[in-house]
Amino acid sequence: MSLATKIGSLTLRNPMILASGVLGTSYSTLKRAYEAGLGAVVTKSIGINPSSGNTNPSIFALNEIRSVISSIGLANPGFQVFREDLEKLLESSVPTIVSIFGESMEEFKEVLNGLTDLPIQAFELNFSCSSSKKDRAQISTDPDLVFEIVKELRTNTTVPLWVKLTPNVSNIVEIASSAVRGGCDALVAVDTLKAMVIDIQTKQPILGNKRGGLSGAALKPVGIRSVYDLYEHFDEEIPIIGVGGIYRGEDIIEYLLAGATAVEIGTSLGVAYPENMVRFFQMKVKKYMEEHKFSSISEITGGAHK
Repeated sequence: MSLATKIGSLTLRNPMILASGVLGTSYSTLKRAYEAGLGAVVTKSIGINPSSGNTNPSIFALNEIRSVISSIGLANPGFQVFREDLEKLLESSVPTIVSIFGESMEEFKEVLNGLTDLPIQAFELNFSCSSSKKDRAQISTDPDLVFEIVKELRTNTTVPLWVKLTPNVSNIVEIASSAVRGGCDALVAVDTLKAMVIDIQTKQPILGNKRGGLSGAALKPVGIRSVYDLYEHFDEEIPIIGVGGIYRGEDIIEYLLAGATAVEIGTSLGVAYPENMVRFFQMKVKKYMEEHKFSSISEITGGAHK
């Protein structure tokens, strides 16, 4: 029995990946996450210039539903500064996926070209940000723009490209199809869901940026549906990484059955000891495989479609 899984040409020791934005801001936190037992890590989204992000408060916990509404605002040190942490991380042989963002084709290309010489495992394209060339509409909701950017970046690097999909669209398969036509190597589903919370005493939005994104357990049914729809359309044409609301080992299995070859875990690792959580997840997945006589992760993937 093996927990190893393949995402295109990349083989991971297990299907659990640290999601972008959680414990992914520095060499030390990323290394700690991998040493906790994960199969790989995704960095926080990195852009051209340093940014302090949105004003506080930027996170609001919804403890009753094990979820979080956040509006960090893509705070990051810029790719040139972050490159130093990346080099140390890669020297430690940590399988690393670098999340990058930009507000235009040119910005995406500059960040990618500035890091593509490093031996990273993949770039995760974060399209859930503004596009100055489309009246600041989200790149992630425009299939033509998604196709154009992925196609152009594909000509600039041989490093695998993963496209992170937003759930805030009427047809996620349409956006995914544009990314696949552009030449991406994997799909990541899903990013946060548009959300908001208001203080009834002050009668004002609680977050400094007013609007935010929902992550955590409440997002899982949306993530499962998205992965299921994508697998139903693409079958085994393209690897799918499920993300959203993983708090139990059973959640990982559910994503695999829906069609994922791996999962990204975020919120739950940020509110508990990652070493204990990862150990617990591994135990649950192994027990399920033993009970159902599965010898590999690939035997579980897409099982709900059979």
